[in-house]
Amino acid sequence: MRNYYSNDYSDKIAKYVSYVCEAPILAIFVFLILNLFLDYDNLLLIESISLIFGTLFPILFVVYWSKYKEIDRDYTDRHSRNFPFIIAVIIYLIGTIILWFLNANPLTIVLMFCYGTNTLIVFFINLKWKISVHAMGVTGPTTALLLFNPLGFLMGLIAPLVMWSRVVLNKHSPNQVLAGAICGYLLTFIQMYLILNIMNFKINIQLSSWLILGLIIISILSYLLLRKTFN
Repeated sequence: MRNYYSNDYSDKIAKYVSYVCEAPILAIFVFLILNLFLDYDNLLLIESISLIFGTLFPILFVVYWSKYKEIDRDYTDRHSRNFPFIIAVIIYLIGTIILWFLNANPLTIVLMFCYGTNTLIVFFINLKWKISVHAMGVTGPTTALLLFNPLGFLMGLIAPLVMWSRVVLNKHSPNQVLAGAICGYLLTFIQMYLILNIMNFKINIQLSSWLILGLIIISILSYLLLRKTFN
């Protein structure tokens, strides 16, 4: 995968981007925004649960398991990811149940649910093929923010940078990062649209659809550039 375009400087930047843009790290900011505006009266409790199950527990398990099994933090080997994925699904779904019983705002509940279901889908994909969780970890939460406010579009603009970082570090191919990005958008959008309708939470579906389409196009253009540069 790697060619002469890769160097120490680009590797350092790519590593920094990958660390900062891990799914549990981005979850901190996404849940904070949603809870700050939609659960202000109960912010401390709802945000604490969101952080514990959306960030703290997933990170602690990933770090512990990588040390226990003596594997790299990126879980580069596809087969090493299966068990952590299952544990992550359980963590997210427990978080979803707790948020539901605490009457958290619908977007926070459904986003936590999507973290779980999307991870489960990735688990099954991973049995045959390695897809980029980093890319998915950007585009899934972006979709949630977009359904809350059109300015959520701005978060999606970091997806191409994350896609680039994973290819530069030789963790994924261009195909794998594109698949992760698109799956994050589509899977989260479909689930949120269906569940939020059931919960009678109003969203601007038409505007959100066009914005997500625009971000998907940006991801595809980024993919084509990665293919041209790294193949």
